[in-house]
Amino acid sequence: MIIMNILPLNIIQFLIYIFINLLFVTKYGLRYLSLSSVIFVCLVYTIFIVFSFRTIKRFNTVLSGTILFIFFLVILVIQNRIDPYSIQVDRWSAIHNFIYNLFHGVYPYAAQTHLGGYGSPFPVWQLFHIPFYVLGNVGLSIAFATIIFNYVIYVVFGKKAACYSFLLLLLSPAFVYEVLVRSDLITNFLLVASIILLLKKYGITINSHYLGLAILCGLAMSTRLSALIPFVIYYFHEYIQAKWSIKISFPIVVLLVFAITFLPLLLWDGEMLLFFEYNPFILQSRQGNVLDFIIFIPIGILLSLNWKDNISTYMLYTAYNLILLVVITFVHNMYINSNWNELFLSAYDITYLNMSLPFIILSISINEVYFSKSRF
Repeated sequence: MIIMNILPLNIIQFLIYIFINLLFVTKYGLRYLSLSSVIFVCLVYTIFIVFSFRTIKRFNTVLSGTILFIFFLVILVIQNRIDPYSIQVDRWSAIHNFIYNLFHGVYPYAAQTHLGGYGSPFPVWQLFHIPFYVLGNVGLSIAFATIIFNYVIYVVFGKKAACYSFLLLLLSPAFVYEVLVRSDLITNFLLVASIILLLKKYGITINSHYLGLAILCGLAMSTRLSALIPFVIYYFHEYIQAKWSIKISFPIVVLLVFAITFLPLLLWDGEMLLFFEYNPFILQSRQGNVLDFIIFIPIGILLSLNWKDNISTYMLYTAYNLILLVVITFVHNMYINSNWNELFLSAYDITYLNMSLPFIILSISINEVYFSKSRF
């Protein structure tokens, strides 16, 4: 890629991180501030992030980690003090009300959110949230995922990388937004990124563990369809080199496991699962278009074939792919609807860019600790 020949890799990663977060600052800042004030806030935020990233290198990582963890607890306390029914984001209630129906013998996907919509998360992701539902707040899953994410980084790359990643999460307005509105989107990808790291650490390959990997991919697919993308990018190069028996059986097992997770719901009310106009399959695919995938898939294949066993590059390329999925969809919808000036309005949900954040943060942290030659 041309830009990679012009800028050091860690600068590219950092610019993407800053760009995503400035989008959040701009979109939600314009609801309360003037344009000039928002531009000033964006400038201050950028300077603050660069300063924070440089400064943390001079501190003891244990002390820094403790301070960051206290800050994280403060964010969770603030979340707990916000009435969830006052939030104009219904990802939390899509999960909460699904589980409520499940526990009360009512078809789960018939549950409406507190804003009157219907839930799109697939069964594995809904069941994952049952412990948090029992605790009274499904939004606590993001705390669990954040701890797992940083602990896995600590185990695989050490406390310095974990400290960097924790800092970049907590200083991300996009991440803080997800916590405060009890969204589960970034939670999904924090866990996926953690799983990929563990697969890398323990050398899990298709050839040696194809059945277990296929089951894992099927379960991941039953959280969100997009959760499968990081696995595809990680394993596609190995998959095309595998023997034909694995090439044929691997996707079959993935799809079979995915289908089995829906089987109880299909037997419960197949009509509503498959033909209801707001069923989860429609809700998870309604933003996209066949043309989008004609553009997106070749780019994904190219990226998957070129990360060359460099885990930092893999993380960056996965982030590229997830960002491109959102950008291509947005641009196509803007073209169809001729609403090029509505990016910061409700027509486009920029929180989908948060799917890429765990991978960008990982790429920055790994690159900074092991591979970086240029410094901020």
